[in-house]
Amino acid sequence: MIHVKFCGIRRQEDIEAVNRLQPDFAGFVFAKSKRQVSKEQAAALKELLDPGIKTVAVLVNMPAEEAAILANSGIADLLQLHGDEDAAYIAKLRTLTRAKVIKAVRLRSANRAINAKLLAEAAQADYYLFDTFLPDNYGGTGKTFSLSLLNSLSIDKPIFLAGGLDAGNVAEIIEQMQSDAKLFPFFYGVDVSGGIETDGIKDPIKMEAFMKVIRG
Repeated sequence: MIHVKFCGIRRQEDIEAVNRLQPDFAGFVFAKSKRQVSKEQAAALKELLDPGIKTVAVLVNMPAEEAAILANSGIADLLQLHGDEDAAYIAKLRTLTRAKVIKAVRLRSANRAINAKLLAEAAQADYYLFDTFLPDNYGGTGKTFSLSLLNSLSIDKPIFLAGGLDAGNVAEIIEQMQSDAKLFPFFYGVDVSGGIETDGIKDPIKMEAFMKVIRG
């Protein structure tokens, strides 16, 4: 089963679409961005969310104590670290909360050594999330990366794929992963945000089209 995370949920209308379409995860972005929500907004949205859908707090360099509060207060079921958080940060977070951790690894296309170092820093997380690296941009790039970059890495836990996914390309990406004997056992899910938006707003039609491809 391929799990789906709809990221950047920030309006009641978004929650209504999520409840209808039933992805596995709904992501609340706490980092500074056009999709940012406050702790209070996220708590109110969580109240409206189908309890079977897990919430993910998307964080960029938030102090570990504050990140743990989001989980321990029930706002976030999982914590997604999308900044420069290293092994020491994750180790500290482990002492503060029992919430599972997703660590984003933003792949550099021309530097396998850096990619391997980033993966090593993320080793204490429960999941890897692979995204595209752009300077001065921690996520939501809308840019895909070559899956061949993953073959040089020692992947040992479930992975999410992110970066430029939409209903038009996700089937091909899934097929590539399923045909790769090394990667497929660890392929857990896909993470989409901009690919289900129109003019920066979540689009129920695009959200439904994405889910149809995944569940079809």
